[in-house]
Amino acid sequence: MSSQDGLSCEEFKEMAPAYALVALDEGEREACARHLAAGTAHRGCREVVAEAELVAVRLGAALAPRMPPAHVWAAIAARIRAGGGAPAVGDEAARRRGLYHLCGFIVAAALVGLYLYNAPVDHLMHLRAMLSAAQAPTAH
Repeated sequence: MSSQDGLSCEEFKEMAPAYALVALDEGEREACARHLAAGTAHRGCREVVAEAELVAVRLGAALAPRMPPAHVWAAIAARIRAGGGAPAVGDEAARRRGLYHLCGFIVAAALVGLYLYNAPVDHLMHLRAMLSAAQAPTAH
């Protein structure tokens, strides 16, 4: 795929980690999604995204879930009461960004599902082994 048609495989692979973390702006995300959806031969693009998503899963699993302190919830409640419950004018952009991120996650999940559905069995076994190794408890 040439850069005049969209992203080249090299350009895509440079953006793949940010794409997997949903850290791209809307235009970049769309360009990446179009690149992956293109029917042309790719030079490792899907594999790079799968690896980046695995790293993202590992990052998420590395953080222990914990509840924020009570004063945080009190501050949130106070802010909501002070605003009358209505969103501020600047919150519309934040809400829209949140919706874009949600859509990005849905598109990413759909692409991963399509990829895994079409992936060779050997590759799936390799990914499962990597995921199992990532989720296995480690001795400290």
